[in-house]
Amino acid sequence: MKKIHLASILLAVLGWSMMFTSCENLKTMVKNHPTMAKYEVKPNPLEMRGDKIKVELKGEYQPKYFNTNAIVVLQPGIQYEGGTQWLKPIILRGEKTKGQGNLISKTKGGNFTYTDELAYVPAMEQCQLIFNPVAYVEKKAKNMNVTNEEEALKVSKNVRLGETIPAKGTMITSTRINKLEAAVSTESDKYEKETVITKQANIYFLVDTYNLNWGLPLNKAEKNKTDLKNLDAALESGMLIKSIKIAAWASPEGEESRNQNLSENRATTGNKYFQNAYDRIVKAMAKKLKVKKDSLKQNITPEILSKGEDWEGFIADLRASDIPEKNTIINVISSHADRTAREQEIRNMTVIYKQIEDNILPSLRRAEITIDFLEPKKTDEQIAEFSLTAPDSLSLEELLYAVTLTDNKENQLQIYLSATRIYPDDFRAFLNASALYIGEGNYEEAQKLLETANAMQPNNANVLNNLGVVALSKGDFENARSNFKSAAAASPQASSNLGILDIKDGNYAQAASSLSAVACQYNLALAQLLNAEVDKAKATLDCMNPLTPDAYYLKAVCAARAGDKAGVIEAMRKAIAEKPALKVQAQKDIEFIKMKDDAEFQSILR
Repeated sequence: MKKIHLASILLAVLGWSMMFTSCENLKTMVKNHPTMAKYEVKPNPLEMRGDKIKVELKGEYQPKYFNTNAIVVLQPGIQYEGGTQWLKPIILRGEKTKGQGNLISKTKGGNFTYTDELAYVPAMEQCQLIFNPVAYVEKKAKNMNVTNEEEALKVSKNVRLGETIPAKGTMITSTRINKLEAAVSTESDKYEKETVITKQANIYFLVDTYNLNWGLPLNKAEKNKTDLKNLDAALESGMLIKSIKIAAWASPEGEESRNQNLSENRATTGNKYFQNAYDRIVKAMAKKLKVKKDSLKQNITPEILSKGEDWEGFIADLRASDIPEKNTIINVISSHADRTAREQEIRNMTVIYKQIEDNILPSLRRAEITIDFLEPKKTDEQIAEFSLTAPDSLSLEELLYAVTLTDNKENQLQIYLSATRIYPDDFRAFLNASALYIGEGNYEEAQKLLETANAMQPNNANVLNNLGVVALSKGDFENARSNFKSAAAASPQASSNLGILDIKDGNYAQAASSLSAVACQYNLALAQLLNAEVDKAKATLDCMNPLTPDAYYLKAVCAARAGDKAGVIEAMRKAIAEKPALKVQAQKDIEFIKMKDDAEFQSILR
């Protein structure tokens, strides 16, 4: 009994001694924490990306530092004016402990890597990442489930290893998006500066002849007489003639040389007919207007074309006929490579198939008169004037075209709004007017016009893109993204605008790619800078003409990241000279933290 009692006392003393030693070792950890524990944060300073701050923390402990019986709970927090937001904790443990956590060797040391993120709030621009690890001896937490710092502080004999501030401030350069740079879409007018009106009529000839014979059935046909009358009427209208072409053919059953001569003579006959008809019309017009004939006659020389035998016309007409054996006939005739043999085969077929002689060959013996007239047009000066003074006198296409004749934005908007009133069933004027309203920042009016346009032309890519731009301006990123995505396949503007949202979402490489379609733009430079392509960003800004104050500011950020003090000062001077309000931003911008003690830079900000 006495022996057992002594042994118990010895064990108790030994346990107390070990516990005392462990506690002493915790104090050693506190003492050595500044020199034997190293922490690194990336990025440093912190960075707001995609509306969040992501913290990547690496810790390294040297050999002989970590107590084998110790548990350390490290819980980082972001401290800013207004409070502290805590990130998730990480648990580190010595070699003689059990349970969850990163094992750190006493003899070899050890390390850990930790990542977490939290939602950014504006006050976090001026902040610091802090933590003060809590250490305790595992045995002291018997029957306790310690998972965070708050619970660790309830363990008996716990100690703080020492406050650490591995990073200060948050870079918020990704918020410097220029929403006004979002590309708007418009629809072009379909106005033709030159509209050609083509009139055509035929003169038909008897086989092997080239003289005019108005008694031929084809010449007497109602359609042919109408075509000739329409040709005369166009000449009588006084429209300018762009070109005249008179072409003639022969049917392909005769000899080639004979057919060539026939087509030449028929073309000559067609030209004579035209010249006589034109002279007669001009003479009558001159008499009516009491002017000289030569003052009305246009000096246009017809193009005379002798086409020979119309083989292609023959095959086409035969194919379109209702002759049952037409395909066989075509194959038989086409099988002859020799022209003479082919002509003979056609003659053979006309004997067998009377329809060929009666219905197909006669229409090939013709002279075709084709005249291209120029539709009378108002001058650009007239269109420009009427678009503002008498818009109702213009067609829709003339009104839309009139916008291209002025650089005055107010006049352009007036013309588009006139078009929406006079031609309310065409969505283009509504869309284009919305683009002008967006340009002047009147998003409410733009929204109304776009809703009307979308009702007329649902899911039109250009309309959807502009709806996306309006949503973006209001901070409605969900609808902006939805509209841009729906339009991206058909709208390069929408595809580019998605790059702006990629910046906001933190997808910088994709943003730089999407925005690269349009060079020398602020948002492209911003995406390149955030994607760590500082030289590209600087080159993009350098090609902007002119640079805006915000572009100069961004150029200063580029210089700061490149360690170019002179570049920072030069760009910031220009930015503030044009926009003094940028002083306040620069004073607290973490991008310039390395220049907080630079007298020259600080003098610019005062």
